[in-house]
Amino acid sequence: MHYRSGVILALAVCRAVSAPFDIGSASPAGSVTWSNAYSAGVVSVLTATNLDGPWQPRENYFTSNSLGGAHVQLAADATFCRLLAVDISTNTSFHYTNLLQSYGVLETVAGRGLKNDESNQWLPECEGGWATNACLSRPHIAFGDSRGNVLIVDQRSSSVLKVTPEGRIYTYAGTHTAGYNGDGPDYATNLHLNNPNGGWLGANDVFYVFDTDNARVRKIQTNGIMTTLFSSTNTMGDGRALWMKSDESVVYFGSGPAIGANVTTLNKWTPANGITVVRTGFGNLGNMVGDERTGDLYISDRNANFIYRYDTNGNLTPVAGNGTQTGGGDGFPALETGLILPRSVAFLPNGGYFISEHSPGNRIWYVDPAGIIHRWVNGSDSNNYRVGDGEWFCLNPAVAKVSRVRSAIADPFGHLIIVESNYGYVRRIKFQRMNP
Repeated sequence: MHYRSGVILALAVCRAVSAPFDIGSASPAGSVTWSNAYSAGVVSVLTATNLDGPWQPRENYFTSNSLGGAHVQLAADATFCRLLAVDISTNTSFHYTNLLQSYGVLETVAGRGLKNDESNQWLPECEGGWATNACLSRPHIAFGDSRGNVLIVDQRSSSVLKVTPEGRIYTYAGTHTAGYNGDGPDYATNLHLNNPNGGWLGANDVFYVFDTDNARVRKIQTNGIMTTLFSSTNTMGDGRALWMKSDESVVYFGSGPAIGANVTTLNKWTPANGITVVRTGFGNLGNMVGDERTGDLYISDRNANFIYRYDTNGNLTPVAGNGTQTGGGDGFPALETGLILPRSVAFLPNGGYFISEHSPGNRIWYVDPAGIIHRWVNGSDSNNYRVGDGEWFCLNPAVAKVSRVRSAIADPFGHLIIVESNYGYVRRIKFQRMNP
């Protein structure tokens, strides 16, 4: 066998499915294809300098059909590569363990972990510096884009911040002065935002900002130009719930009767009809997500202690929570479990989803495709800044590792991005297994 360091010329395959999981093709440049993967699973890429190992985990990929492929990011000394396939559907009793073990290190992405008040904490000298040295100002939601950046809606600094893959932080939108100075088009860093409280990452990394106190939804292209998608003559309340189809044909958002008021109304915007009220009477909407295939919305209502599915026929159906804050728990049906002020909901490709809780709940839950709930990460009201960083996120699961969670959303690479608002930092659980 002839090989060069850094390229794949031989591959060892871990066969972990009933039909043989196999390599379809491999190139010296690192491209690899496979067949007979799980229809709801994870393929892990591992590399080594010798065929006998030790094998180092590199990257994970969710699978939704039997065929797939990836471009393997090789380490400088990697010569051999093998693939591991695991099932995260409920066809196996090990689905939750398989998912847990596909995730790895907990880390801090941005923020100094200082408890802050409602004021703007941004310092000009933080621009371009290390993100973990910057003070965040009540961040409320964050998304990861396809280029490896993390975009943070930083409410009280009236801005969107970008953390690069290298860990540097930059202003992505807003001027760090709350106000309104026009709808654009203009560079996003020339236009004011006013206490933005929500956002959505659309197709091709187009970012939408819920510019709450300006009663606008802003659109930021990847070239940095911001425009206003639509505005309202009514207040958005403490509006944070925002979701739109990738073609911008419909946008759903929450609103309240006055600035800072509970978000009790679900609205819809379309280019043809503008804003219409869809449903009223919610307790206080958190974040939501839609299913582009069916049109269904999944909505968190923190004051009702429910996660709902709202279908295209107008039916509002609880899918998680029992309407109280007690009962059920780890391993119970989600509908029998008391959620404490659920704040966000976000799906994985296998049909399972994450729920984060507002204080005093502070936990992150995972609901599997069969509707059983699992405590993913424990939390508390204390400042758990960097608790558990550098370790497997599920090590000592009873230890509180998060605090005052506002959202937990997977990025395009599968990493789970967690916003911990009151103490001003953003965490991430890497979608990379710890051990072969």
